Amino acid sequence: MGMAMVRIATAIPTCKKAGDIFADLSAREAEFCLDLHGNNGPGRIAVNQSALVETLIQLSDFRQYDKAESLLSACTREQLEQLHAISDRAFSKRLTYSLEKQLKRSSNGTNKVKGLILVKLMKILNAWCMEGHRPAIRCVLAAMKGQELLMLASLSDLDREVYSMLREFEPLYESTPCDCLH
Repeated sequence: MGMAMVRIATAIPTCKKAGDIFADLSAREAEFCLDLHGNNGPGRIAVNQSALVETLIQLSDFRQYDKAESLLSACTREQLEQLHAISDRAFSKRLTYSLEKQLKRSSNGTNKVKGLILVKLMKILNAWCMEGHRPAIRCVLAAMKGQELLMLASLSDLDREVYSMLREFEPLYESTPCDCLH
């Protein structure tokens, strides 16, 4: 029994606590919204800023700046400005430079969705799974909200192992109580 407890304790990821950075932000600033499927789909889904920041921090730790820049390129100008507001507290100098570069590239007046952040995030999580960065995957998944996890689970290209990790963070498969009389 003691051995099992040791394994469980070492399996818990060490997250950067990106959510702590946002304690002083309003609810509006703590969420990014994007339209995933236009008028034909579920409408707007909130993309948790803490999950995005956690992903960027992990990418920086792994020195995967090309993936970080790809994720930043999917952000709107408003999202980039919100990330820039906390960049000194959250990001490395190299990542802050990439963020500032992307902010300069974005035109001043547009705030449209340039890419599907969840799709970019899925590709990053899949790559991390192949590279053996499971604690980083768990940190990002832990920062995500229920609807985000459901949308991520619905992506057909999500790695099976990442998909199995979703169960640890959201009761996706929780049984619903029935209305029948027992």
